[in-house]
Amino acid sequence: MDIAGKPALVVGGSGGLGRRLVERLAEAGADVAVGYSGGEDRVAEACDAVEKRGRRAVAVRFDLRDPASVEAGVAQAAEALGGLAILMNAAGAVGGPPAGDLVAYDPETWDRISNINFRGPFLASRAAAPHLRAARGAIVNFGSTIGHGTWGADRTFQPTKAAVSGLTRFLAATLAPEVRVNCVAPGLMENTVMSSEAPESFVSMWREAATLKKTTSIDDVAEQALTFCGAETVTGQTLVIDGGLTFR
Repeated sequence: MDIAGKPALVVGGSGGLGRRLVERLAEAGADVAVGYSGGEDRVAEACDAVEKRGRRAVAVRFDLRDPASVEAGVAQAAEALGGLAILMNAAGAVGGPPAGDLVAYDPETWDRISNINFRGPFLASRAAAPHLRAARGAIVNFGSTIGHGTWGADRTFQPTKAAVSGLTRFLAATLAPEVRVNCVAPGLMENTVMSSEAPESFVSMWREAATLKKTTSIDDVAEQALTFCGAETVTGQTLVIDGGLTFR
């Protein structure tokens, strides 16, 4: 699929990885709906970045915990852009108690993180499915290398991101043959909130454990996402990009 001229929705598109996805889609010629839950200044900057690249942009507010909000947001994006050919589910949440204390995992925290990391991509994909089928389009989900192991202190994040790979396979089978669905699973990404707020000792430990002695390039992740959008015979796959922290 040629991305140029296609309408795209990036859920969680106002900062970090989402912002880079928005920019790269616009550079490839797509019109972009920037999905966000808060931070009007950041979403305005993301939309401005799209328009400076000569493409149309629209800001769409989402509450991924609310199915009605997700359906309304997808409908707004499709109406503004004349359909949808690409959906990128880039929103994410972290939090919860340290590892090892199962009793401290209160259901409210579990539900909050699960709703954003796992249920949210399902709801957005479900709402966008008719548009994506009509366009014979693509979905890109975002998991994490943590979902394939036990790295990191946030153990609530780990199972929800592991579930995204399973969701990707489910969606790929359910939406075939019209829609292709794949997943990128990054390691600790540079220039994101997680890497900037993590203790330097944690970032250094991650870097030293990686075979390439690097954290994950946010540009590599964005490029792979666009590659998945264009690849006509790839679906149901999860690609880990973590500097060789893991081999698969």
